[in-house]
Amino acid sequence: MPQLPPHLEKLFYPASEPFHQGTLTVDGYTLPFKEYGNPNGIPIVNLHGGPGGGTPPDVYRVFDPKAFRIIVYDQRGAGTSTPGGSVENNTPDNLADDMEVLRKHLGIDQWHVYGGSWGSTLGLLYAEKYPERVKSLTLYGIFLLREEDDNLQFEAARSMRPEAFRKFKEFLLPGEKGDKSDDIARMREIYYRKIMNPDPAVYRAAAAASDQLGSVLGSLEPSPRATTAADCNDRRIYCERICTAMSHDHRFKPEDRLLRDINKIRHIPTKIIQGRYDLICPPKIAQDLKQVFHEADLESVTAGHSVPDLELTRALIQATDNIRDAGSPLTKKKTAF
Repeated sequence: MPQLPPHLEKLFYPASEPFHQGTLTVDGYTLPFKEYGNPNGIPIVNLHGGPGGGTPPDVYRVFDPKAFRIIVYDQRGAGTSTPGGSVENNTPDNLADDMEVLRKHLGIDQWHVYGGSWGSTLGLLYAEKYPERVKSLTLYGIFLLREEDDNLQFEAARSMRPEAFRKFKEFLLPGEKGDKSDDIARMREIYYRKIMNPDPAVYRAAAAASDQLGSVLGSLEPSPRATTAADCNDRRIYCERICTAMSHDHRFKPEDRLLRDINKIRHIPTKIIQGRYDLICPPKIAQDLKQVFHEADLESVTAGHSVPDLELTRALIQATDNIRDAGSPLTKKKTAF
């Protein structure tokens, strides 16, 4: 397992072993789950990103193990879930309903929900479907599964990481010069066809190209990777396929569904933490959510999209410590965006 950067090692709670683990079977999928921390502690569930990204190995260390009963699991087709990378019966609503199956399986009446990026999408959707089961929401890197959200990511890449964007565009649109107004829509459609292609040579090359772009978008201090098709392991390909299928085939109808249904969760204490320099889920998305969800506490931090960014990690741990100490991720003093 890769060693954590020193700044994260100092911030995170100590590493430990799960006290319970198992699997759920839903619609032919096997979903592995683990529980860390205190079996009698405050239940909190982590929702991984992607979609299809799988659970990061150290995510449970954001929570105080003495206080929390920490639940982590891999969503349909993601991580070590089987069948890996499958997009059959794999929709946002399927994933939200799976959370409810897991909650019942673990004998939990209510739990706190924590998630970033796609995890924020799923957390909002689950809360709107099952508001009586959610004690609080801690969300970061907001994504609302709108076409606008996907376009914002490409536009951010084009303006803020132009060289990486150029290479990705050249892979998808070889020989085309300059930027055209329809580039983004065309690129997304071509990428969808490539990553869903049954030929391993085609989909692995597509996953490699996307991984190279993602390596310079995810963090405040990007670490570019020269990814080849051979470098893309199965988990990376699973993520690319599920992520692309969600945006292409399972976008909400209406697209602003999460915003329209905010009235269902206004009573749930909600903390939103957003990196000012997030290029994967740019800050406008969090602002759109806050405009509708006035009761949520939106905190802006000097960070990009990913947890390794110091200020984002610090804010997330503070939010979970607030749950431990006061039952809510909110603080009395709100930070203006």
